Amino acid sequence: MKLSTRSEYGIRVLVALAQAGSDRPQPLARIARAERLPHAYIEQLVGELRRAGLVSATRGQAGGYRLSRPADQINLADAVRALDGPILEMPCAGPDNLEACARPKDCSVHEVFARLQDSLSGTLSATTVADVAGETGGPPYPPAVRRRIAAAASNKTTGASA
Repeated sequence: MKLSTRSEYGIRVLVALAQAGSDRPQPLARIARAERLPHAYIEQLVGELRRAGLVSATRGQAGGYRLSRPADQINLADAVRALDGPILEMPCAGPDNLEACARPKDCSVHEVFARLQDSLSGTLSATTVADVAGETGGPPYPPAVRRRIAAAASNKTTGASA
């Protein structure tokens, strides 16, 4: 499973809103600058978060966005499902619940996919926006730096030297 940029950026917006508090709405432009996110893209994501009931919008000069409920009541599974759909689309899933198997008899990979689904869903459900907002951190490294770090880690695991 690869977490999409939709989920990553959406969660980062939720965390930024949690860190800002609920006393006044936060403009997306401020969040985009602070988090180094593309403003137009997070506008789309915030619309989906609003439709899912995770954020609310205030119009006008002092407008912006805020969390629609306390950060400790919003888990990461809610955010990922709002932005990307099912946590794990099981290959044997039925049309009404893409996270559950609809076969009358389990296939050869059912057990491993079921454990993976339980693990992913459980971890994301047990982690709230407040948990993430309470951790230290800042904007991520730029892509070039991330590639250098990934290459160095790859070299370390394969035994190659840079």
